[in-house]
Amino acid sequence: MDDFVDDPDDLAKWGLHCFCLGARSTPHHIVKMDDNGRLLFRARHGVSRVELREQGADPLDSQIALLRAYDLVSVEGDRLTTTFPVLGSEETAALRARMAGLAEAIVPAIEAEVSTLAGVLADQGLAQCAYGVFFGYVIDGLVWDRLREEGLLPVTELSVERPYWNGAFWAVYPPRAGAMGTNEVVEAGAGLTMVWTDPTVNALNRLVGDPALRSALRAVPPGELPRDSLLSDDRGRPGIPIITRQDPIHEIGLRIAANVVSALLRDLPEAGVVVAAHELIWNLMDAVEATGVVRRPSSFDDPEATPDSLRVQMFVSLGD
Repeated sequence: MDDFVDDPDDLAKWGLHCFCLGARSTPHHIVKMDDNGRLLFRARHGVSRVELREQGADPLDSQIALLRAYDLVSVEGDRLTTTFPVLGSEETAALRARMAGLAEAIVPAIEAEVSTLAGVLADQGLAQCAYGVFFGYVIDGLVWDRLREEGLLPVTELSVERPYWNGAFWAVYPPRAGAMGTNEVVEAGAGLTMVWTDPTVNALNRLVGDPALRSALRAVPPGELPRDSLLSDDRGRPGIPIITRQDPIHEIGLRIAANVVSALLRDLPEAGVVVAAHELIWNLMDAVEATGVVRRPSSFDDPEATPDSLRVQMFVSLGD
């Protein structure tokens, strides 16, 4: 059965995801340029230039060159083939159902640890940061570290052949509602992780461009945060978690990550570890939140969130 029959014939309307740490530029905007999304949809099983013209499409050589530069299409003679996975609605629905079931099975094994993690932050006066730390530090952080140790992640380092991005890119339909990810800013040995959502990514990106943020980060290792820093509360104390490898949060996180990865590897679908793991971590956040152990702060879904309210989506990591 063709699971693309009722799906948009333009990948620009699909959910586009990239696992490409250190990328200078991701493929998302390339897919959304001109009619690239339609071209890539038509080329998902391979298509010739003649067939494209018969379908009313006649891509320019410069257009194909850009797609090749971002490793989105391969060219063999007159034939173009999309190089990344394209999961239609039926395949996506099956994967999400499977990962939702796996998430429900994982929760009893990690619920107590998540509660302990939240308690550590509450003792620091940072209870509101538990959701962001659980996702950003543990689920979208240490889980990937564990998968990397298992040799299951693609290489993401840039090279002469891959100067823009390297790693994994894929399209799914329908797009995932409420999906989150993480971006990192590193300054003077301090890594600031920001958990982004579609409503807040622009506001977070504006903060990254603020020189005061980098100034505050440089003050973290000596422990001399400016009183009026974005990273400080109104009493001059750290307003976001500062996590080291000796922190209880790190040890708790390692145990949670081990449980998650062990379960995933026992039930790994054909979609591949990177694609499946992303669906799993988003389902896992929903499943854990349903227990009441952590709650998604309202700022995550607020396009008008202020810098102060966005602090619940940040933390600083010190060390490797």
